[in-house]
Parts: sequence; C-alpha cells; structure tokens
Amino acid sequence: MNLSRCDNGHFYDKEKYVSCPHCAGGAATDQSLTSVFVQDASNPAPMAAGAVVPPVSDAMTTPLKSSSELPISGMSADMPTVAKDPDLDMPTVPLDPVDPGMDPFPSTSIPTETVHGDTDHTVAFFDEVFSNAAPASAAHGYTAQNHAVNKVSTPCVGWLIAIGGNHIGTDFRLKVGKNFIGRNSNMDIALTEDKSVSRDKHAIVVYEPKEHLYLVQPGESSSLVYKNNKVVLGAEPLEAYDMVTVGEINLLFMPLCGSRFNWSDLLEQMVKNM
Repeated sequence: MNLSRCDNGHFYDKEKYVSCPHCAGGAATDQSLTSVFVQDASNPAPMAAGAVVPPVSDAMTTPLKSSSELPISGMSADMPTVAKDPDLDMPTVPLDPVDPGMDPFPSTSIPTETVHGDTDHTVAFFDEVFSNAAPASAAHGYTAQNHAVNKVSTPCVGWLIAIGGNHIGTDFRLKVGKNFIGRNSNMDIALTEDKSVSRDKHAIVVYEPKEHLYLVQPGESSSLVYKNNKVVLGAEPLEAYDMVTVGEINLLFMPLCGSRFNWSDLLEQMVKNM
C-alpha cells in the first residue's frame, strides 16, 4: 500500500488510483472494493491552504437517539417525529368473498304462524248476538249492525240471591249453560267470604236454552248441596223461589226465562219486525 494525500487533504492508495478518487468524484475508481479509514477526531488532519471549511449546524452535531427520530426531508431537524405505531404493521385480514348471487344484507323477518281450522274460543248458544267479537248468526238472521253495541258477553237468564251468611243481600247473575258455585274468585257464583263453601265447584246450576230448563246438581267437590233442605245427589229441576244451600249459605233462585219470556223468542220476533 502506498498511502498518499492529495492537495484537498484526502488520503488514497496510489497503488490503486492514479489520482485522488475523492476529488475526481469516483471517476478514477476501479471496480474493486475500497477500504474506509476513520480519522481520529482528536487529531484532525491539517487543512490545505485555501480550503473552505463548511459551517457546522446544530443538527449535524446533535446525536440521534434512534433511527425512528431521523428528520424527514423538507422538515427541520429539531421538529419532533411521530413514534411508529406497532399496530400498523399488523396484517390486514381480508373479508370473505361474497357470492354475487347472494344478497350481502339479507332482510330479517319474524316468521308468522298461520292458524288453520278451529280456534280456542267455543261459541256458546247466544254468542252470535251478545258477544261483541262474534260473527252474525245465520240461524236467527240477526247481525251486529242491527242493534246497538252491547257490553254483555252472555245474556242474563236468572239470579241467585244470598239470604244468609256473609253475602246476605248479594245477587249473582246466571248465564246460559253451567254456572259453577264455589269460594274461588274465578267461579261463576263466587262466594269468596264464606269458608264453609268449597273452593272449586261446590255445586252447579244449569240453564238449558232449548227447553228453558233450570237444574241444580252436585259439583266436583266432596261437599254436599241441598235443595229446599233436601240433599241433591243428581240433577234436580229448579222452580222460582227454590232454596239452594251450599255450606252455610242459602241462595234463593229466581228464573228469568220461561214460556212468558225467553231470549230465543225475543230474537226471532226482532227478526220478523225488521
């Protein structure tokens, strides 16, 4: 190695280069690798006569902590840099491919159940007239448009009036069909204030609308029912002012329907007068 120094203070190997490769801008370099020489800052090389020393800026003398703090081109070196977000390097998960023939936003709807055939509501004898939701009766030819809207679900066909016990003076309406007597509040004749009466179906009073018959019979409980102080073991006919006894309560029977008045004859007469 023949180390030589040019007029501008550059060191180079004269065995490899004819002239200073630094001053020639690399034109005099060959294709072989070169060695880098680091000069000790405590012993700077002497400057050549007439050499211009470039000014040293603060950015050149201020050490950088990491490569992430390197200034961006066109920005001042003392401007703060944005820290690198590690989440930005996370791979992007591609969306599942959508079938062109399939709606990507299908509409959701609640399935409706179609009811076929019979419903839970049983049509009673006079429901076509006295039930507000019932259709018109084909048998009587009487429609809901032919009369004012009523608030009665079934017509009254008679009464039981308490003449003793905690319900004395109270009247209870009888409806078409079976009328259950008991202490429970959901009974047709609810004697809730007397514990001598069975809770459910102590006795039954029946109105049969075709023959206009009234009957009293035992209920489904083990308690007894009496008609005019005689025990009732089967269906017994009732007449006006008969006494029905359940527990310690006497119930006076008063009918409404009979040969002089009944709902079937009344409705037929109304149809004839239309």
